[in-house]
Amino acid sequence: MALLEVRDIEVRFGGVVALDGLTFDVEANHICALIGPNGAGKTTMFNVVSRLYEAQAGHVRFDGRDLLAMAPHTIAREGVARTFQNLALFP
Repeated sequence: MALLEVRDIEVRFGGVVALDGLTFDVEANHICALIGPNGAGKTTMFNVVSRLYEAQAGHVRFDGRDLLAMAPHTIAREGVARTFQNLALFP
């Protein structure tokens, strides 16, 4: 069983489809990269996993637990979090 399971995620902003049927797994003790052009939905996917955005369909499970049924602060306590870009290289 994968540590992170993302299945059939759909996200729409009005008439704009940001994610349509996104499905992937991340196995425990593996490093995974998500790459794509601007506007491909990478940030939207991270926002769904961390519950900053709500998916219209699909499910996300981390270690067997349904993340989409949890509040964002609970997800962070489970060890799933995101960070925002900080372009300041030096203080």
